[in-house]
Amino acid sequence: MSKINVCKDLKKELLQVAKPARYTGGEIGSYTYEKDEILKVGISFPDMYEIGMSNQAVRILYNRFNQIPGIQCERVFAPFMDFEDVLKNRNLPLFTLESGIPLCELDILAFSIGYELTLTNMLTILESGHIPLHREDRSNDHPLIIAGGPAATNPAAFSSFIDAVYIGEGEPFIENYGRKLVEVRKKGGGRDALLSVLKEDPAYWYPGKKEKTIRSIYGDFGITSEINSNMPLASLTTVQDHGVVEIMRGCPNGCRFCHAGYFYRPFRQKNVPVVLNEVKHLVENCGFRNITLSSLSSGDYAGLLPLVETLNRQYRERHISFQLPSLRVNSLNLNLLKEISAVRKSGLTFAVETPDEAGQAAINKDVSRAKIISLLNEARSKGWKLAKFYFMVGLPVQTGEKSEGEAISDFLQEVQQETGIKMNVNVGVFIPKPHTPYERVKQFNDEEGMQQIRIIKDGLRGRNFKVGFHSPYSSFIEGILSRGDERAGELLEKAYRYGARFDAWDEYHDRNIWKKVVEEASWNVEEETCRERDRKESLPWDDISLRGSSAYLKKEQEKSDASERSVSCDQDCESPCGVCGGKFDVKYPEVFDFSHSEDEPEKLPVESSDKQDLMKAVIAFRKSGKGIFLGHLDTVHIFERALQCAAIPLKYTEGFNPKPKMEFAHPLSVGITGNAEILGLELTCVPPQESSGLISELNRNLPEGFEVEKIKIFPLQQDKHKKKKTLMSIYAGSEYNLTFTETSALKMSYPDLAGLLEEKAGELDVKEDYSFNAEGTTLNAKALFRNKKMNNIMKFLKEVFQEDIHSLFDVTRVRLLASDGKKNFIDYLDLDSSQS
Repeated sequence: MSKINVCKDLKKELLQVAKPARYTGGEIGSYTYEKDEILKVGISFPDMYEIGMSNQAVRILYNRFNQIPGIQCERVFAPFMDFEDVLKNRNLPLFTLESGIPLCELDILAFSIGYELTLTNMLTILESGHIPLHREDRSNDHPLIIAGGPAATNPAAFSSFIDAVYIGEGEPFIENYGRKLVEVRKKGGGRDALLSVLKEDPAYWYPGKKEKTIRSIYGDFGITSEINSNMPLASLTTVQDHGVVEIMRGCPNGCRFCHAGYFYRPFRQKNVPVVLNEVKHLVENCGFRNITLSSLSSGDYAGLLPLVETLNRQYRERHISFQLPSLRVNSLNLNLLKEISAVRKSGLTFAVETPDEAGQAAINKDVSRAKIISLLNEARSKGWKLAKFYFMVGLPVQTGEKSEGEAISDFLQEVQQETGIKMNVNVGVFIPKPHTPYERVKQFNDEEGMQQIRIIKDGLRGRNFKVGFHSPYSSFIEGILSRGDERAGELLEKAYRYGARFDAWDEYHDRNIWKKVVEEASWNVEEETCRERDRKESLPWDDISLRGSSAYLKKEQEKSDASERSVSCDQDCESPCGVCGGKFDVKYPEVFDFSHSEDEPEKLPVESSDKQDLMKAVIAFRKSGKGIFLGHLDTVHIFERALQCAAIPLKYTEGFNPKPKMEFAHPLSVGITGNAEILGLELTCVPPQESSGLISELNRNLPEGFEVEKIKIFPLQQDKHKKKKTLMSIYAGSEYNLTFTETSALKMSYPDLAGLLEEKAGELDVKEDYSFNAEGTTLNAKALFRNKKMNNIMKFLKEVFQEDIHSLFDVTRVRLLASDGKKNFIDYLDLDSSQS
């Protein structure tokens, strides 16, 4: 197997693309393999690394696959356009993060599809991995391509590219069939044999299947923890940089527009001890300071307030905050807001969708105007100044004589006048998703959606409102892919061929590409996508069942037309949908005594109230290998997490968003190795561990490419008459070693190089700042921090050679110099309290 070593094979190219750490792996918590396992599985969320690493499904499946002996499950995400070009130019296949396995050499490549607009990225991953796009063009030597996820419940639109699609929750398949896949592979079975195993599971859909595909439900959700020690922690800062505990799967409320609510039925709530254990793991072993208690409707979790109170009591002193997304207005109160804002002030978010009471009854959502006003008035009296509101236009509801846009605008103006609070308003276009009561209703086209959004924007002009919106044209494309048949797949491939990438990102979505594709189609794409479907008409997803009955969906649409609500799901069901029964039922958490927890989290040393006890820690660390592809902000993030895991008693800033008091003497540029980088911390007291123990604990929690080498701790100078010095303020310069790369275009000796650079320093008027000395096969360079225009050696070298420096030299910073204030240079580790 021809594995790809990114540090060796692609270093030069990686240092020329945006965020090279997207492709290097080496994260703390990722799996490593002493030897290759027999069954090699790639798992992908088809978006950028920063998005994919936040995906909970990928985390769960990655861990579960890797716990089965014989399976080697590795991650891959969509390459950004610059790296896609690198792979094409080098004729290299896209590869997995853990071991660098080319995707074409995997046995199975599995995609988690959470959003239809990532499907062009799925095609990018396939072709970049040297895998033919079309199923019929692959041989038995190619991997089996499978998909799943909430956005995969209408496989027709991408069926040409996929061998099979799993409908539902993936845990049962891995439990029931994972070992069987290994046995088939041990016997020499290829993709056809592996596909035969998949076909045994009724939750798998595949082209030509005659039986109806039945959604899989994980009946044991919430009983045992989904988090273990092998949870890859992104080295590159992710879009959603927080730990996630899924406290409930599914939702009891039955909003008729919500595909996820039907996909995850019945709702099942996680037992409190499991939640507490997962939070403890995320804080103590993963270093998260921001934890999301996640679900489709977190406020419906039984015992939510005492749960959050308990978590705050346990973790407040460690500055851990808790977030609750998707809170319904009726489940929100000021006590809960106070608790989730104990460390960081939480935002106020109201997903209203549609403003009028009749319309809310139609969509089966109760968002009382009076309750919103009451909550906002209470919150404003406690210091909140801003609230967020979410609405949809195009819902199948009536708004009387007003248009939807006018009704939304009037509603918000009334609420603002009653409360005086400022509002951020976001508007999207409703997409009738498969398997919901609205699966047959009309969808707004681009013009219709934009017309209502303009009405809202015009009606909410002024400093109290900020209006944003999701592109109606993007929603139209999403409708094509979520509601279409095989013809939608032809549009998808054509858009990909024309260059469509990252359609889920507004800044990269090119509507001109999709407009061209739609105009060139042999059928009326807009009319077919947006039209209402007749009740007798067959639908592309009729061969898939989410376990809810078609009679139930029909009844729910009739109730919507009559603006009649359905009661929330419960164990005593008043309106059966067909999902519950047997081992799949609504589940509440077992009764828990919140007055104490048997497994308390590790406590930090008590913070001293005497400022004289504050300490300073100076840490010298090495940044090399895969670490050089990470920027400064990512390095800050990595150390914040490691310090949290090591339970070091950090001093925090004041205010609504406390941060640990830490500083770097001089940030290191991407692509440079650092042998003695300097980090400073303020501590509330002396750590209980010896320095050697601290070093060991920190290194245990750092990713590949980072290593703490020395720590010095001394009392922090507290003389109020003396200005406190920062590590950066006393930075005086650095020493570097430069060596020619194997492919360097410079053909000269190191003494000649030293002479050339000294001459150029004189020409650039920085001769006093730079000195060079040839030492064997290395050039030593000392760069002082005096000239503001040329104080970075990379800037200097770029000015001298006028080309990419990383293609010429491997650069290592070997020492940082501090000034003692008397024109002398000292080592940072020689600092003491008099210099702090």
